[in-house]
Amino acid sequence: MGKLEGIATTVVAYTTDIPAFGGAWGQPFLLGPGTIHVAHTSEERVPKGQLLEAVEIYQHMAKRLLV
Repeated sequence: MGKLEGIATTVVAYTTDIPAFGGAWGQPFLLGPGTIHVAHTSEERVPKGQLLEAVEIYQHMAKRLLV
């Protein structure tokens, strides 16, 4: 997985389909708002503040990757 300067990282235990792509779409970045503990369940929810923070992170990533 990729990482960018200025964006905090952490390690969590869960599964993803990213390995199945075999790098066909370039270097993957796995991130998003919310908690993995309720992701893709009937209890899934994301606080508004985390959504707003995610927008800022995605904008930062796009600016860094397009340079």
